[in-house]
Amino acid sequence: MIIDISEWQRPDQINMALLAPQVTGVIIRVQYGFAKEDDYFKEHLRAFQQYKIPCAVYAWVRGDSEAQMIKEARAFYERAKAFDPVFWWLDVEEQSMSDMRRGCEIYRQTLKDCGAKYVGAYIANHLYAQLNLDTTAFDAIWIPTYGRNTGIFEGSTPTATTRFDLHQFTSNGRLKGYNGPLDLNRLNHVTFEQLFPSSAKVEASKTPVNEKEGIKMRTFRLQAPIYLRTAPTITSKEITLLPKDALVRIQNIHIKEGYLWGEQARADGSKGYLALGTFSSYGQLL
Repeated sequence: MIIDISEWQRPDQINMALLAPQVTGVIIRVQYGFAKEDDYFKEHLRAFQQYKIPCAVYAWVRGDSEAQMIKEARAFYERAKAFDPVFWWLDVEEQSMSDMRRGCEIYRQTLKDCGAKYVGAYIANHLYAQLNLDTTAFDAIWIPTYGRNTGIFEGSTPTATTRFDLHQFTSNGRLKGYNGPLDLNRLNHVTFEQLFPSSAKVEASKTPVNEKEGIKMRTFRLQAPIYLRTAPTITSKEITLLPKDALVRIQNIHIKEGYLWGEQARADGSKGYLALGTFSSYGQLL
């Protein structure tokens, strides 16, 4: 369950104890253009991070010149950097300058230069062709289309392109803990770990190692939540969502579907698998 929220969802109207257990990841608005800082983005980020939920951030793009695009990008980064978001999104829903392709590329590159590792673009479906953004430059693409907007996904997918990674499928979703509509999103041919990439990072502990199945067995401490699955594939059943700081003992490594998978022995004799990252980030198979 991936939601996105802004100041329209007031923190004092959210029961985090009820809402948080239903949410896997959240994308939080930081600003509307340069001058308008979201009223509650800090409160939202603190609240969700307190519940160990991976947080990404987004900013509505309103720059009317190249200089303004740079100014907005730098403000976005400075406002959110202390929270270490896992992904940075440009929210492009209006043609604020004549050459949006150039403007948004400058915005994207400025974020990268500032230190944002992953930058994506949310593009209005009805403006997709008109805006003509260079989507290949972004780390992910996010498209909204609602269909009947009933609060559930009913098969209505974006019409502007088939190349998208996240689909905002309703603005009328309902979850316990908030008595109002929520934007809900679904993945499209990507894993949760790709759009919330810090969840795929692990940190080695100083636990002694043993030899097993040709590799060194080692215990890792997770830097962020990550799914444990029944098989080393992105479509396999989720066993559980391992929380941040959980200790996992990896006894073997598998390469499948472009990922490195860590194998974990479970108490009932079965095995669980967690994606450690894309194989291409480690090397090439010879």
